[in-house]
Amino acid sequence: MKDARNLEKIWVVLSEMSAELVNKNIPVPEDVFDKLRLANSMISYYLLDPHVDAKLLIEIEKVLNNIQSKLFTLCDEELMNIYLNKLNKAIRGELEVSFPISKSNYNKEVLRKGNVERVRIKLQKDIAIERLGELGEWYGVIFEYSEEKDKILIEGEINRIKTLLKDFSVIWKSD
Repeated sequence: MKDARNLEKIWVVLSEMSAELVNKNIPVPEDVFDKLRLANSMISYYLLDPHVDAKLLIEIEKVLNNIQSKLFTLCDEELMNIYLNKLNKAIRGELEVSFPISKSNYNKEVLRKGNVERVRIKLQKDIAIERLGELGEWYGVIFEYSEEKDKILIEGEINRIKTLLKDFSVIWKSD
């Protein structure tokens, strides 16, 4: 996994800090939570996608700095010292915390190349492979079995797939 320069640890500290403030009945601006969710998504994206440019780290840092500036203005001196200490440890990489990576439901089977798309659908009932082949020829699409049980992949131009799916629903109902 890629190194996020301890930004994921800083996020955990700021998230914990915001929860602590809420528990102490200190009103935290709603945009802090919006920015925490945004930073979480950005960090997860950076950590999970090997093709993401390191320039994203600068954007993440800006969002975290904004959150930090808002949260520290809400703290009393004792809470500020506690979280400054944690934040310094996070920056140096000395804090052992677990970042909650937001994994998306990305599926390598479903993709788009130019104007060709591949969609995955769940079959309501079994359909003979010969029938799928005939439908593929008729509509100009390609059928494949998915790695998942009871699902098939349909590849082709999107308007052909849409037409097929409209007619496909009639097949399910008539069988």
